[in-house]
Amino acid sequence: MRQTMVDAREQIHTALAALDTTVPYTLRGRYPKGTAEGNVITWAEYSNVSTDCPVVDQISFQVDLWTQTPEERRALAEAVNRAMCGIGLRRTYAGMDGYDENTGGYYRKTFRFGRKVDKRWGRLMD
Repeated sequence: MRQTMVDAREQIHTALAALDTTVPYTLRGRYPKGTAEGNVITWAEYSNVSTDCPVVDQISFQVDLWTQTPEERRALAEAVNRAMCGIGLRRTYAGMDGYDENTGGYYRKTFRFGRKVDKRWGRLMD
């Protein structure tokens, strides 16, 4: 099956906004200031670099989970992974499960997803 990435940002936002989960969350582009904000998923373009082929770029997006409990972190991690892989990206990095005191006590998980893209047609490729 050929998958295309017409507008990566729009497709990623749509996929993350419609996660198949019962865990409540807010989706946004900046890190939370404290746990009073509830569960938060942040995402941003991590890199977009050219390759040795002039019509192929390597794209990568980072998704961070900030949750109230480890159980919510696990549930959201599974849902995020399904959603991002479902639009054709591949997980290229999964950070350790952590607890972040600097943000007021969030349980945190970081992922990166990416793939090569043929710029002429927006086709994802290996």
